[in-house]
Amino acid sequence: MRSAVAGVLAVAWLLPGLARAEGWAGYGPLPVRNFQPIQVIFLNLPFERAAVLRPGAFAVRLETAESNEIATEQGDVEALLKFETNRTVLGASIGVYPRLEVGVDVPMISRFGGFMDPLINGVEGLFGQVNPERELFPDNVFGGFSVSRFGRELFDGPKQQFELGDIWFSTKYELWRPARLPLLSIRGAVKAPTGSASGVFGSGNPDVGLGFAAEYQACSWLMLYQNLAVIFPVGPITAGNLSLDPFATEGFGFELRLADWASFLFQQEAYSSPMHGTGTPILDGTAVELAAGFNLAWRRWLLQLGAINNVSGVATAADFTLYLRLTYSGELWAASQPVPTPTGAAPST
Repeated sequence: MRSAVAGVLAVAWLLPGLARAEGWAGYGPLPVRNFQPIQVIFLNLPFERAAVLRPGAFAVRLETAESNEIATEQGDVEALLKFETNRTVLGASIGVYPRLEVGVDVPMISRFGGFMDPLINGVEGLFGQVNPERELFPDNVFGGFSVSRFGRELFDGPKQQFELGDIWFSTKYELWRPARLPLLSIRGAVKAPTGSASGVFGSGNPDVGLGFAAEYQACSWLMLYQNLAVIFPVGPITAGNLSLDPFATEGFGFELRLADWASFLFQQEAYSSPMHGTGTPILDGTAVELAAGFNLAWRRWLLQLGAINNVSGVATAADFTLYLRLTYSGELWAASQPVPTPTGAAPST
């Protein structure tokens, strides 16, 4: 995480002669998070840009993430995770005060056999990195979702369609916008325990998260993004009296301008776990992911498409995820500035 932060600051100082380009300012990174079916019950602050919506501007978004997971474990921890999770979120943000925006997100979670097993098997075979656990099950079946430790059940999730997850509320405040340094904002979020803990659709307790987001337009075709956050979960997991600790998330990425309406994204994310000392990579350990995708903009609409791959071999992140988000932006009341881009790239007033 420190190296990623240092990378952003280094680029900022090594390119002092490149002023922020007029008119583009990027569309933002893929707003991904940890989609592993156990980790998804805890609050995560999605990877996002630092720029905020100006007063009166709003953004409504619909996103969906399809994550494939297969993991088994023996010994003190017995686990079986063989299914796909679809997490669909309806969210909205609004600028309520100069440099300040607030938002709310409502997730719905589904678990089923999925459809990505043949694709993943083919890609793994092409690169000679076949996961032997995939040979234990037929493709695209719901094999089960259960985790126990010392014979005591921790998680037992059913096959289910469209179950409410934990709703969360967020805020972001723009600290400063210097001409030749990264724009910096602080972020906060609170998660309400609206999802069923017994079905592993929620943790059963609220969580609180704090962090910062930075962005820098290095030149007319390159944007850099950096996020860091710490989450404070309320525990323990009552089913197994499993204690929880604060955990961290990190993201670093860049956006390459392809046209006025299109850009390419490449990102790296890392996630630690609120669970420690369990002796299994399914529950604790730090996972690292790489993501790539595109932003496609048309008038007030922004479509973001991406793919996320777990490159750490640690099962605290999903094996592979396909991601899509559609955002519509507008304004609820008149303001002195033009309507912002779909992700709020315009400077606040």
